Amino acid sequence: MEDRSLEDELYYFDDEDDDELDLFKLVSTDSNDLNQYLVFQGSNAEWYAMNVSKIEEVIVFDEKIEISHNNDETNIIFATADIRNSMTPLIYFDRWYGNRQLEDEEYELIILANYGGHKLGIIVKKVFAICIIEAENMSDNSQNNLKSTFISKVIIEGESQLCSIYDGDKMLLDAFDTTIQRENYHFEESAVEKVKDKVLFFADDSRFVRSIVEALFKRLGVEYKIFNDGLFLTEYLDSHPQEGVDLFITDLEMPKMGGREVIVNIKNRLYYKEIPVLVHTNMSNNAMESELLEAGAVSIIGKINMQNLGDAILEKLGNT
Repeated sequence: MEDRSLEDELYYFDDEDDDELDLFKLVSTDSNDLNQYLVFQGSNAEWYAMNVSKIEEVIVFDEKIEISHNNDETNIIFATADIRNSMTPLIYFDRWYGNRQLEDEEYELIILANYGGHKLGIIVKKVFAICIIEAENMSDNSQNNLKSTFISKVIIEGESQLCSIYDGDKMLLDAFDTTIQRENYHFEESAVEKVKDKVLFFADDSRFVRSIVEALFKRLGVEYKIFNDGLFLTEYLDSHPQEGVDLFITDLEMPKMGGREVIVNIKNRLYYKEIPVLVHTNMSNNAMESELLEAGAVSIIGKINMQNLGDAILEKLGNT
């Protein structure tokens, strides 16, 4: 992995300067740069990152935030807060990740995230900057840490530091698991019968999303190949230029090749040009959705809800 200087990064943060926090909202809203990451610190003094495409705003965590505690030690959502007149579930990043949870006064900021309509306030100790982390500087870390996807190096205050890019989809599953159906699907058997033996290619960098989607594919009786990045899907098409595929499904945010590039790559292949492509993502950005549809996607499906994804698969494959 190659060290990355942050001298040319977008913004640095100072929690005492509200104006700098406001600037972050401008950077993240409708951002199409999938290499922008917010880097923040955990209680263990290690560094973590999340893609800015899922972030609406960063605000100060103080007594001005009205909070109603859940009083359920087993729930990682420890409270609900009234933020911008919206009831927002709150979690401590450290508690979810397995780090030591600090006292409230030691936490400075709330990252307001939007995972495809699921809003979440993530309380963190300290935010450093919005950084550009290139895909070639990331290494797969999902086998070493179940809550991490990749690890990279960044330069923080003049020193090279390891930075873990955590799995936001895993966080979403943990936070909202009681409302997410995994295997209790309800599909018309006649519709399922029509798609048996159809072939799907699926790309997503989240290990947990791949596992629950695979369970869905087995329930539908389809044949499938799963790739942990869009680049690997397109490389497979390079080496198997005329393999039969009935439907492509791709995540949007992947480090080596994102969903939009996957769509363009597929549509530039004469053999696959007419094969439908679904985008499975938590990035609820209207500008980007329009761009994806223009590039050739037939539909954008929000992540985690396997019933919705299954219904979309049955609809598209039932018409092929």
